[in-house]
Amino acid sequence: MWKKPKKWAWHLLAASVGLLTLSQLAHADSLDEQRSRYAQIKQAWDNRQMDVVDQLMPTLSTYPLYPYLQYRQITDDLMNQPALVVKNFIDANPTLPPARSLRSRFVNELARRSDWRGLLAFSPDKPTSTEAQCNYYYAKLSVGQSQEAWSGAKELWLTGKNQPGACEPLFSAWRDSGQQDPLAYLERIRLAMKAGNIGLVKSLAQQMPANYQSIASAVVALANDPNSVLTFARTTGATDFTRQMAAVAFASVARQDVENARLMIPSLVQAQQLNEDQTQELRDIVAWRLDG
Repeated sequence: MWKKPKKWAWHLLAASVGLLTLSQLAHADSLDEQRSRYAQIKQAWDNRQMDVVDQLMPTLSTYPLYPYLQYRQITDDLMNQPALVVKNFIDANPTLPPARSLRSRFVNELARRSDWRGLLAFSPDKPTSTEAQCNYYYAKLSVGQSQEAWSGAKELWLTGKNQPGACEPLFSAWRDSGQQDPLAYLERIRLAMKAGNIGLVKSLAQQMPANYQSIASAVVALANDPNSVLTFARTTGATDFTRQMAAVAFASVARQDVENARLMIPSLVQAQQLNEDQTQELRDIVAWRLDG
């Protein structure tokens, strides 16, 4: 038979609910206070009032945004940070957006210090940013792992984009070692031409070995004026490289004057001894422009 609960039980239940509500309110107040202190710290940091930052920051260790303050603390003085401090922060905050870029930033800092072994200990795997990758492979070279360094240099080299200045020591060492095939220059020139990076085309052409200066000059002239593609095709020996360069310039001509490009095809085929697939590529460029 069901018995009516005693009055004291209802009082206990009501008290428990009341305590829970008060606890939640207290927690909410605490978060509000933490949010206010967080804003105070940011403002003090912006005003370089570091005594205020040092005083308030320890009170926010449980605040959800506390790692952002730690990140700022580390990066404000990155040039003096020990690798262990940076590594521990990254490991503790793997999903924090700024922490994901911090690894590459610190790789670059260790490169600035010329701490090559420390760099590889901190980042045993290839970092994400291009600048950090160049420093990573230069570190490989500095500790005697030359084959890995040259492999990385080639991967970073083969792009039509300008690469960061940090890559130049790696590229220079690769070139001076005799391991860089001149064909790598030609391939990067082709990529730069395709990307419309005329400045890089000219820069690379000027760096080519003396016995490549004839083709280098022709490439620069073509980069300056893609409409001279027929002259280029007729005055340079037919090679895979010259055919590729002619095709890139031809695409540029087609964008400007598709009918002129269409009329060029037979002459280009003859001058560069194009096979059927290469000829069809030119026809497809014209057809795509006409359809567009």
